[in-house]
Amino acid sequence: MRKLLGILFFSILVLSCDNELNVTAEWKEVPVIYGLVDPSAQYNYIRINRAYLNESGDAIQYASISDSIQFQELTVKLVEHKNGVETNTINLEKVNGDTIGLPKDSGTFSNTPNILYRTAYNMKATDLYDTYRYDLVIINEITGRIYRSTAESVGSMFLVTPRLNRDNPTINISDENDRFIYINFQEGFKAAMYDLVVRFRYLEYEDSTPTVLKLDSIDWVVFSGAETHGLDGRGEQVITVKGEAFYQYLSSQLDGREGLNREAFDMDFYFYGSGEDLFTYIQVNKPSIGIVQKKPEFTNIENGLGIFSSRNINRFTHVGIAPQMKARLSVSPNTQHLNFVTP
Repeated sequence: MRKLLGILFFSILVLSCDNELNVTAEWKEVPVIYGLVDPSAQYNYIRINRAYLNESGDAIQYASISDSIQFQELTVKLVEHKNGVETNTINLEKVNGDTIGLPKDSGTFSNTPNILYRTAYNMKATDLYDTYRYDLVIINEITGRIYRSTAESVGSMFLVTPRLNRDNPTINISDENDRFIYINFQEGFKAAMYDLVVRFRYLEYEDSTPTVLKLDSIDWVVFSGAETHGLDGRGEQVITVKGEAFYQYLSSQLDGREGLNREAFDMDFYFYGSGEDLFTYIQVNKPSIGIVQKKPEFTNIENGLGIFSSRNINRFTHVGIAPQMKARLSVSPNTQHLNFVTP
């Protein structure tokens, strides 16, 4: 899930620059900041690094030195506002991502130490009655410089169909006779865009060891970049997807072989609602397909670079798979070679 559409911003990005670079210019502190306010998350994280021009050498060379891209003493806090009134100040703790299961990918920039700032504070989601805003304030305690940004919290969406929020919900996706999946939901407040990812879990076992079961899963991006009708939470999304697309995706991701059997287990549905600035950032950074390849920079960090925005993930987990769908998986022309069995 972390790799979806650039929504995770906990990696250092390579910044675009002009063709001419004065490597002997006076050093200037330029923070590169990425973070999201997410009411659905257990922890909220902010990544902060610095970029600069060094008087005595190539900036790329210094990017591989951890001391060159890390700030030594920062105060990082979020200031919560409810309907425009300040209600709380949340101080973030400094942690090493490698020790909490959030390793940083290797590359040009140093990946150790992998410094993050986090809080377990329960961020509030905007709803019909209350709008929540979070101001990010970063203070360099050595230089006294202050960097700021702000994000309005995204509210929760309401799913109409498929009806997954009832007790013991089940789903039946069929690839027969141009059958469709109908997805209908009420948009969340302050959401500018939605993605839907479905996680399909299945069991595997060998003919020789039928009691030794392995639980595995794959993620299917049903749709991405669906723009909302507005930020007021009044819009309604109606999206149709051919059921056959799911079966074709399974066929492209899984291999079948003799002696290996599979059984459909259950599914999770993840609706990602993105804030307005996050939506803009993703749009600006889409791959260029025209003659002009240079992209405009987008940042909402005062005195810095990067993006601070919001998202909200609505989860519908452990949705049962209907017997009709399990039977169809075993005989569909798209998936019959994958050896799905009907229990």
